[in-house]
Amino acid sequence: MMNRPPRPDDFLRAISMPTARIPDPTKDFGMYGRMDGAFQGIHEYLDSLRSRYGRVGYSGQNLMSDLTKDFITAVQHGDDEEAAHIQVGIRQLSAGFEESVQDGALPESPNNFSRTMWQEHMEAELFGRIWPVINGKSETVPELTNWKDFKGNVQAYLYGYLDVVSELGKSVTDELAKPDITTEYEFAVFERFLAIADSITLRLSAERHIPNYVISNGYGRWMAFSNKLRTAYGTIAHVRREYSLRRSMQRMIQNSVKSTQTA
Repeated sequence: MMNRPPRPDDFLRAISMPTARIPDPTKDFGMYGRMDGAFQGIHEYLDSLRSRYGRVGYSGQNLMSDLTKDFITAVQHGDDEEAAHIQVGIRQLSAGFEESVQDGALPESPNNFSRTMWQEHMEAELFGRIWPVINGKSETVPELTNWKDFKGNVQAYLYGYLDVVSELGKSVTDELAKPDITTEYEFAVFERFLAIADSITLRLSAERHIPNYVISNGYGRWMAFSNKLRTAYGTIAHVRREYSLRRSMQRMIQNSVKSTQTA
């Protein structure tokens, strides 16, 4: 067999990739593991789309946005009955929109309306599963919808994970503004959010180079996903700064009390 001529990218193939960093599952409530299970095969699928590029429209998109916000509010307030009622509407809207796409009334690609609606759908679903862990009502993150079983496109699936980090961060701020919480609960909420959010962005970052058709609505085909990922990192940094500040204030008070007691 004749040796093939050298290729320009041979040197790239010769470089061994570092082992992926995986967080301790006992410290992030199983978040990374759940995502990794739900994401199995997504990298290969996204890679196969690299050669490609890449609507009842605004009314459906706006309605989904309103339903999602109401659902998140209901979950935050522990109103399970209202959350379940809103979730029925979310499912009906998603199913109806998907049917219109399949009937040819609206094109699937490119379809910003479809992506945005399913993105909101995924965000609401994730919030409903993750928030009970952050506020201490559940001990572990439950099973997550596998990307292959998701009814929207893969871009919307990934964007749902990106957007839920910011939504969870805002909800942490709202939760800690309540007047009757304890310091212990306050720090526990911070720590649960940071552990889970770190794992979400860690797993998502593994797909940041794949976009093309899937992620293609920024100035470049890679920009939209990367920008959203940076927004998620920014949310985490903001919450971490607030957590560090409160911890610092706690230490100052404790040291002041000790000094008074020993004086």
